[in-house]
Amino acid sequence: MEADLTGFNIDAPRWDQRTFLGRVKHFLNITDPRTVFVSEQELDWAKMMVEKSRMGVVPQGTQVEQLLYAKKLYDSAFHPDTGEKMNVIGRMSFQLPGGMIITGFMLQFYRTMPAVIFWQWVNQSFNALVNYTNRNAASPISVSLAASHHGKA
Repeated sequence: MEADLTGFNIDAPRWDQRTFLGRVKHFLNITDPRTVFVSEQELDWAKMMVEKSRMGVVPQGTQVEQLLYAKKLYDSAFHPDTGEKMNVIGRMSFQLPGGMIITGFMLQFYRTMPAVIFWQWVNQSFNALVNYTNRNAASPISVSLAASHHGKA
């Protein structure tokens, strides 16, 4: 039995975003660490399915579950502003496993000052990469700190 996709909006929230539980479900869905292990081909398939759904041209035999899964992969791997595939290490879905690995090393190698400094640097570098990868790319990045801090434009 084929699903009726008439009126299906792939960009409509799956859960009620006015409620806390709805927002939690949404973010748990797109930050699912299992999406880190999805192949590049499957991510490209997900992007194609999302784009086709937005155009209203869904391949024959497509099920709603397939579109929801494609949207999950798309949201987890492609930047919302640029549509570009994000670096695996910078994705929010890598935050849990990446942070756990780094924290484990920080807890294991704390006995010498060079080790503490090194693992703090790794942690801060990881956080900077995640922040850069998930930045608001719709606004241009200013290269002038002086102009923004002294009221000069």
